[in-house]
Amino acid sequence: GRRCKRLLATDTFVMENDGQTIINETDTQRSIGKIDHGSLYFSGEDQKAETTSEEVSEPLMVNKTPQSLDKIMTKIGVGNFHWKLMAICGAGWTADNGWTQTIPLIIPSVQREFGVKDWQAGFLASSLFIGMAVGSHFWGRWADATGRKFAFNTTLLIAGVFGLAASMSVNFPMLIALYFTLGTGVGGNLPVDGAMFAEFTPRLARGRLLVALSVFWSLGGFLVSLIAWALIPSNSCAKNGACPWHANMGWRLVVGSFGVLNIVTVMLRVGLPETPAFLLLSGDVEGAQEVLRYMARQNDVGPQVRALIQNLTEEIKENQELGIEEASSASSSSSSCHQCLASVKKLFEGRHMYRTTLLLWGIWFCTTYAYTGFNVFLTRLLEAKNITTSNVYRDALLYSAAGVPGSLMGSRLVESALGRKWTMVISTGITACCMMLFYLVNNEAEVIAMSCLINVASMVMFAAYYTYTPEVYKTSVRGTGVGIASGLSRVSGGLAPLVFSG
Repeated sequence: GRRCKRLLATDTFVMENDGQTIINETDTQRSIGKIDHGSLYFSGEDQKAETTSEEVSEPLMVNKTPQSLDKIMTKIGVGNFHWKLMAICGAGWTADNGWTQTIPLIIPSVQREFGVKDWQAGFLASSLFIGMAVGSHFWGRWADATGRKFAFNTTLLIAGVFGLAASMSVNFPMLIALYFTLGTGVGGNLPVDGAMFAEFTPRLARGRLLVALSVFWSLGGFLVSLIAWALIPSNSCAKNGACPWHANMGWRLVVGSFGVLNIVTVMLRVGLPETPAFLLLSGDVEGAQEVLRYMARQNDVGPQVRALIQNLTEEIKENQELGIEEASSASSSSSSCHQCLASVKKLFEGRHMYRTTLLLWGIWFCTTYAYTGFNVFLTRLLEAKNITTSNVYRDALLYSAAGVPGSLMGSRLVESALGRKWTMVISTGITACCMMLFYLVNNEAEVIAMSCLINVASMVMFAAYYTYTPEVYKTSVRGTGVGIASGLSRVSGGLAPLVFSG
């Protein structure tokens, strides 16, 4: 349904979209082409530029940044800047899964110390996930309106500070309140980090780098499980009898140490610049140019690329008037309820995006509901199968460790012939089957094997989700789209503990 053509006698680019014709003057090379299924073809040239839905909606408008900016990004390539960025963003993804994993590890000790009943235990996990839902929506919208950098640093700082405070809780309601608050930071961290990383990477390398980033998510669970295995068994009170706080320091040490790690990570993030894509959409061409030069220096590229940065950003600057007006309009009205709804409506533009958005939201909601229900009560499930306390934390560590090769496997599968879609379908089916089989086994070796299979398959599944979701949205709504999807997953994650504990 979309056709584009170049008027050869003029410098005018024409795009026909659903019966509407958009005319944009450019100085790009004359060509006649068409946009079809996300790929842009140029007649007279032996080339094909792969695009996502972002280019479908913004094909050759250099003032809107996609083609010119992606050309610069491709020339800069992937180098030292991106490996440092991956480590910094990866630490944020580590925090996301790490805080979730603290709950099944600390809940038995928390119940004994505060006298919490089984049906009440689910409120701790629910408070975290509800906080994540609030944070993912708020910070996703904030990042789209004001930039990625502030949200990038603040979200993880909230998680670290309030996580450290949670380790000093004097009662269960206080712990619930602090977990909700740190959840608002953790929930915003994942979509903002994903958008930040995606906008700093060349389009052709973005998929494999995003899925490599998901490995850090599984590392978060492994890291927390390792800390818990080392600290909780030897610093916990007995199952029977009094349980004063000074005899039950294990869970506090786990929560406090992970909060400190989050704060240290924030210190490492200081100095990372705003993304060039957002700067260009905001009309700050000089700022974007400086960031691109910094990336080029970090990746040690030659003077030809630095000259290309100068030439193409000058070209963008000459055509930025429309871009400034649109960015200013979007920013100035971001506080308006009407414009907030209008931004969400952009996620449903066209039949393809309408269907894609609804499917993604449903997938994130349902899979997180099932995974959270199993994961949050893993230690209780292991105890129910008569596994001793010391072995419970060992087995939980093995379960978390299995997620690391699962993420690595996912990073290969999404780039294989299976692609994103079939990787999601197959891994989700395997996860569901393994969860059902888990309840049928009782031997400890079989329990360990089945739980590890569940985590391997689920990490492949989430690696595909985390890779695919940011790719389908354009820059102007990427934070909103990923934020809402993540928020829905947090809502389902908040419901699951209440339902499973009841």
